[in-house]
Amino acid sequence: MKLPVSITFRVYAVAFLNLLLLLCVLGAIAHYEFHVELRSMLFAPARDRVIEVAREAALDLEQTAPPDRTALMARYRATYGADFYLFDNDGPQVAGKPVTLPREVMDELIRKVPGPGGRRGRGRRDGPPPRDGEPPPEFRHDPPPPRPEDSRIVLFQAQADGLFWVGARIPIAGDYTHEPIRGSLLISAPSFYGTPLFFNFKPWLIAGGASLAIFVLCWLPFIRGLTRTVARISQATEQIAEGEFNHHLPDDRGDELGQLSVNINRMADRLAGFVSGQKRFLGDIAHELCAPIARMQFGLGILERRAADDQRAAMDDVQDEMRQMTSLVNELLSFSKAGMRSEAHQPVPVDVAEIVREAVTREADPQFASVNVALEEPLRAMADREYLLRSVSNLLRNAHRYAGKDGPIAISGRRENNDVVITVADSGAGIPETEIDKVFTPFYRLEASRNRQTGGVGLGLAIVRSCVEACNGKVLCRNRRPSGLEVEIRLAAV
Repeated sequence: MKLPVSITFRVYAVAFLNLLLLLCVLGAIAHYEFHVELRSMLFAPARDRVIEVAREAALDLEQTAPPDRTALMARYRATYGADFYLFDNDGPQVAGKPVTLPREVMDELIRKVPGPGGRRGRGRRDGPPPRDGEPPPEFRHDPPPPRPEDSRIVLFQAQADGLFWVGARIPIAGDYTHEPIRGSLLISAPSFYGTPLFFNFKPWLIAGGASLAIFVLCWLPFIRGLTRTVARISQATEQIAEGEFNHHLPDDRGDELGQLSVNINRMADRLAGFVSGQKRFLGDIAHELCAPIARMQFGLGILERRAADDQRAAMDDVQDEMRQMTSLVNELLSFSKAGMRSEAHQPVPVDVAEIVREAVTREADPQFASVNVALEEPLRAMADREYLLRSVSNLLRNAHRYAGKDGPIAISGRRENNDVVITVADSGAGIPETEIDKVFTPFYRLEASRNRQTGGVGLGLAIVRSCVEACNGKVLCRNRRPSGLEVEIRLAAV
């Protein structure tokens, strides 16, 4: 069983898939032709930001007294949303809140990196201790230490204890010499992507928003125009299928859908002509048959009075056939009249309970099952009183004819939001599911034969549908469980 998927969803899905495949192709070309990787695109900006922060920290440390370096790390933490620590490359912590480094970070910290000073750890010049009488190292007039931006900053990273660690080699001004200590600025955060210093999501959001805006500007007008036209065509064809041929589609499109709308309008006009001509033809035929039938009934009445006793049986058969013909002509007139929907029959507020009680009284038959009525009161609907009475009467007559001996017939009425729902249900055998949609077709019968023993000619439910639609309502039919048939009339509530 296929799941129902709207054309709007399918078009949007294809458009998004097209965009995704295009991005994948561009990414593959950038990777194999220009050696651009997504990882480098993510980490390169983070590396530049860390280097920039490390240079800034080196400059600040140059002008910060050793006791104040921990407060400096705290300020960096508040600014960048990550923990900052200052370590000597031999392992001791210089500044920052006390922390025990994970083994992975410690190994990376003390790993040898080529640099000035021969010995990687503290990086001081080897030489004899100061002689007596010489000034302490901080007062020596040695050349100033190299600026941080002139120093080579080496980055390393590690993942340990659920934290993301980044280290930057920076010079640290010593206490007794102008020559800097080779140290490391360590930065830790819970994750790479959740820390603005490492991953700045704003450019990605801007790029994604720009791509989405371009996609919307290019595709949305086309998709909306397409789906709106398809929806109008679907609604129009549904109304045509229900017999409403006066609904025309706009033909303002110059493409295939516009031509389809024009063809649907032509089809609706031709169908309206065929249906109205058929109903007018049936009405005219029925009307023309009324006069000869009346004369025949008059003649049969005279013959019946003059007939001999041995001719009574034949006269009764002729009279019975004449009654069947009269009933057929009356039904044809009713069907034709209900289908014309003249201005004289406009829906007005009617009392549903009163009409149902009148129909039950009119169609009561002691030889069939009882009729149970359950109506909400007051219950008023917009309908033509004559049409609604004829509809309920026909439904009761059908229920008596086909299921009157199988159990009680139930008539119910209730208010549902802005609708009044009238239901006539029986306890008969029901109708095969494949035939449900055909029962309101004129002259349709489940049995192939049309005689007085198996029912009429198949106009009863067709008249019901015409009458209900003349009241701007809807009628539908469904099987009951475990058995029975239920016909529902839905009208606008007052």
